[in-house]
Amino acid sequence: MAAPVLESARPIFASPRFSLQEESWRTCDGTITKPVIHHPGAVAILAQPDARTVVLVRQFRYAVRRWTLEIPAGTREPGETAEDTAMRELREEAGFACARLTEIMRFHPAVGVSDEELILYRAHDLSPVAAAPEPGELVSVEVVALADLSALLASGDICDAKTVIALAVLGSTVVPKPGA
Repeated sequence: MAAPVLESARPIFASPRFSLQEESWRTCDGTITKPVIHHPGAVAILAQPDARTVVLVRQFRYAVRRWTLEIPAGTREPGETAEDTAMRELREEAGFACARLTEIMRFHPAVGVSDEELILYRAHDLSPVAAAPEPGELVSVEVVALADLSALLASGDICDAKTVIALAVLGSTVVPKPGA
């Protein structure tokens, strides 16, 4: 089957964080129009002060109109490497610096509507620093015991894809089994 061919793209909205376009594609079924979010990419950081805990941030998420518990993460700035973004976000949101980062994986969190690529890192050799959230970024750090993660997943406090994926990387004992 031949890949669709982009025929046109009409800007609908643009912000520093993303843009929305209406794109028309020539397919074997004729011309198809789709809204597409173009995103500069993001990072997420799996940080463990010790083998029995993980750094999470409690953050108000305006889109879902509630507080969530997530791993630190953020959108890449123009001219910033992904590693620099990860170090900045870990410091700003969680109040930690790290000696180095290891890339764990890359994935597209919303492939049906966006080209965003998210890079998941593991932070090594953490040290506390002063947090500095952006204005309107309502966030507080919580160092959570791995033993408590299953209950936080079951309660819905942890509900976003990047955090669920990162916790799955930590092992099956953290993520509840179906029916558990």
